[in-house]
Amino acid sequence: KKKDGDQKKLDDQKKNNQDDKKKKELDKKKQEELKKKDQDKKKKDGDQKKLDDQKKKLDDKNKKELDKKKQEELKKKTQDQKKKDGDQKKLDDQKKNNQDDKKKKELDKKKQEELKKKDQDKKKKDGDQKKLDDQKKKLDDKNKKELDKKKQEELKKKTQDQKKKEDGDQKKLDDQKKKLDDKNKKE
Repeated sequence: KKKDGDQKKLDDQKKNNQDDKKKKELDKKKQEELKKKDQDKKKKDGDQKKLDDQKKKLDDKNKKELDKKKQEELKKKTQDQKKKDGDQKKLDDQKKNNQDDKKKKELDKKKQEELKKKDQDKKKKDGDQKKLDDQKKKLDDKNKKELDKKKQEELKKKTQDQKKKEDGDQKKLDDQKKKLDDKNKKE
């Protein structure tokens, strides 16, 4: 019994030693696994950080490019708008000039018509005046002829009266002379 008890103690001790050894090996293995996991995690975290950094750089780069692109698009839109505004202004100016030209032409046409009417009125007035002048001249000529005729008749009558008077005076003189001659003859 004692021997069996001792043997059992030895066996238990041996078993305990083996269990301790196994436990230590298992603990060591677990430690190494934990260490490896920790290293793996650190490596993974490091890799993740690198990836994150790369992603951030790429995002920053893309953002810059996008901002640049947006700036260029905005610049182009602004230029396009300015050009469009410029073209619109040109069109508006052209339209205004066309309207001004049209107004000017209408005004010129109106002035031309007014001048033409004035010219026609003047010609008509001149024509009427000429008619009046011609009529007056005819009347003056007629009056002059009648006046000349009247003067001629008056002159003719005066001449006839003068001749009659002179003839009468001559007859008196002749009669006186005859009387004187007859008286002288008798004496």
